[in-house]
Amino acid sequence: MAAGLLSANVATVLSWSPLPSRFYGLELNVFVVDAALFAMLIIVALRADRGWPLLIAALQFDAVGAHLVKLVAPETIRVAYALLITVWSWPTQMLLAVGTWRHVRRVRREGNDRSWSVPE
Repeated sequence: MAAGLLSANVATVLSWSPLPSRFYGLELNVFVVDAALFAMLIIVALRADRGWPLLIAALQFDAVGAHLVKLVAPETIRVAYALLITVWSWPTQMLLAVGTWRHVRRVRREGNDRSWSVPE
């Protein structure tokens, strides 16, 4: 999950439109990166044996939803669009850090930590 988030961050930085026109219209390349990240996060969340990956996927869904709002309502205020596609990265990083910290704590306490659900 961390690798996917880092890769998406790099891809997003490389995908922004030029600064003078940024956020006036749909940031299509960023939308594609966000949608791909959302798909990856859903796959991980559905297989994970913890709840926090689903919360991260839900936050990413909010970012994808902001792109969809800009698509159907292009008059959406530029600053609001920028905020709605970027604000979710902070709680995502915090959830990843807390989830990782709890994993390390369980490994120290119990000697191991089953990371994935049992296949049905």
